[in-house]
Amino acid sequence: MGKTSILALAICACAATPAHAQNGAPPSDNGGGLDTIMVVARKRQENVQSVPISITALTGAGLAERSVNRVTDLVASVPNMSQDGGGAVLGAIGIRGVVSQTRNIGFDSGLGVYVDGVLTVRPSGADQELPDIATLEVLRGPQGTLFGRNTTAGAINITTRKPSLERTIAEGKVAVGNLGLAEASLFATTPIVTDKLGIKVAGSIAGRDGYITNVYDHSKVNNLNRKSLRGGLLWQPSPSLDIALTGSWLKQADRMILGQPASNTAGGLAGLPGYYADPYTVSQDHPSQQTRDIWTANLNIDWHLGAYTITSISAYGDNRSRLIVDNDSRPLPLSYSDFQDGAKQFTQELRLASPTSGSVDYLLGLYYLHQDADSNRATVAFGPPGPGAFFGTISSISSLKTDAFAGFASGNWRPLPGLTLSGGLRYNLETKDLVFNQTNTSFVPLPDLSARLHRRDTNVSGNASITYQVLRDTRIYASIARGFKSGGFNPDIVGDTNISFGPENAWSYEAGFKSDLLDHKLRINAAAFYTDYKDLQVSALVGAAFQIRNAAAAKIKGFEVEVTAKPIRAAELNFGAGYTDATYKDFPGCAPATNCAGNRLPFVPRFSLNAGAQIGQDLGAGRLTGRIDVNWHSSSYFEATNTADGNLPGYLLANGRLAYSFAQDHLSVALFARNMFDKRYRDYSFYLAPFSERLDRWAPPRTYGIELGAKF
Repeated sequence: MGKTSILALAICACAATPAHAQNGAPPSDNGGGLDTIMVVARKRQENVQSVPISITALTGAGLAERSVNRVTDLVASVPNMSQDGGGAVLGAIGIRGVVSQTRNIGFDSGLGVYVDGVLTVRPSGADQELPDIATLEVLRGPQGTLFGRNTTAGAINITTRKPSLERTIAEGKVAVGNLGLAEASLFATTPIVTDKLGIKVAGSIAGRDGYITNVYDHSKVNNLNRKSLRGGLLWQPSPSLDIALTGSWLKQADRMILGQPASNTAGGLAGLPGYYADPYTVSQDHPSQQTRDIWTANLNIDWHLGAYTITSISAYGDNRSRLIVDNDSRPLPLSYSDFQDGAKQFTQELRLASPTSGSVDYLLGLYYLHQDADSNRATVAFGPPGPGAFFGTISSISSLKTDAFAGFASGNWRPLPGLTLSGGLRYNLETKDLVFNQTNTSFVPLPDLSARLHRRDTNVSGNASITYQVLRDTRIYASIARGFKSGGFNPDIVGDTNISFGPENAWSYEAGFKSDLLDHKLRINAAAFYTDYKDLQVSALVGAAFQIRNAAAAKIKGFEVEVTAKPIRAAELNFGAGYTDATYKDFPGCAPATNCAGNRLPFVPRFSLNAGAQIGQDLGAGRLTGRIDVNWHSSSYFEATNTADGNLPGYLLANGRLAYSFAQDHLSVALFARNMFDKRYRDYSFYLAPFSERLDRWAPPRTYGIELGAKF
């Protein structure tokens, strides 16, 4: 009997965490113990400790304490989470060994980012600003039942704060620091009609000068320039009906460079101007830029029919991005690229959730996605070398339409006290239609191409788990999950029209435990996992062009441990550790005449550690609170070939914060430092095959400043 058949049988014996688990959870105050965090990882609100999934869950307050201002900041606080450092437009975030570099509109990430139940329009929208967060959940491993689409690595589930129907709340903070740092955020909500209609608004601004000097034009690059705004209305015309309308907007425009020459003694440009030993000095003749302009609108309706709930989520979004880079990274007019991508997306989800008071409960749903994406890419090249050199352009124009349909069911059964069986299935159907045209007036040996391609993918994914409540606040669990990511296209600058690739599938096996001990003063969660990927979708450099293909197979195994302790009311400690052994079982053609079997997957450190300590003390008319966070990542590779010059050594970073709140906690002032010990390390590296040289980019140095906050 196949694994899909086993899952089909498991749905008949599905189960959930016992209903008394949430009721038995400690109150928020906990008498000085750890707070309970409620999550919606399974589309129902429940205690994170009762969910048989490896989850890191943080509240909005917890994110602020750890200086997590946007999604990419989570890498320092979440075990087995990593990123490739490629920036907000082309960069990627990954979990448990898979970091999908989404270079173009035909390729999706294996990590889904959801805001209030809505998938972000494109992976370039994943790095969200976080000014108004209620909870943020990082779900590790395939989420192939309830989240479904393209979540073979995991999901980040963000729930924003709802408008208040009872009272007016206003919170804000401003911060200034070195490198011209200026940040501000605001959250405000008030009832329009008490107990019936409320409104909220939240926004953030972040700016910082560049920390790298471009001596060619005396500019500062790798700066920060972001703005975000989110507004919402909540209407409760009756106790059984909640209607929420939310809109968001994000604008980013940074001067981000691709990199700088790693040395001046090797490669096709060796000895030419532009190399500097100082990692914060470059000389590049063409300006670099990454921009994003993203807006979304969604309507969420919850209709309670007795103990049943019908949920409808309708959403529309638009994502526009642009990346301009100096390819040669020198003060020479050799090559630059201008990539412009866009996508419009509509999604509709309908769910029916049963009561949870009996021995059996279930959730049924339907999902639809339609996406229109377009791309206009151009690379200008000067050559060939010699007196006959000329400027030419390789360009591609693409449009892609995607339709995705899914039906899913998740059920829960409690046959005995403390024993929970859970299961779910999801049927996926996706169609994609691509129109692609490429022209070439340069000397680079790439052809003129035209193609109209269609693909259709179907799949059944799902999960099954068993949970046993050993003690009142201790559970052990084991699970199996199947993840699916549809196939796609590679509408980039390519060498031929063989640009279609197949689906990616993953089977993941996990076992773990979750426990609250010592009267909720100590929380220990741990999980071990093994994931078997088939036809893993990867990006490889083939000749002068990138090609996305299916690596034959990859195997990933490891574990996570997260510990939180509150030994006394005034102090809280946290520790997280992750281990990921991620290798290719087979990957022919990862480089010319090379099979990368046995090599480690790129951007994935074997070990990731984080630790934090916070302590508070009443002082005068207020309270003094200090916090320090450290994180360490072991070495990783930037390419599947695992070449020595593409190795990033391990590094340790530390952040600190010292705050004083007064006026009954309405006002606060804080000093903060990020990268306290001024560690210099590469956050991105790239082998540029046409010039046979490596480009490196270095992460920001130490930043520090002062923050003022107010709450009313």
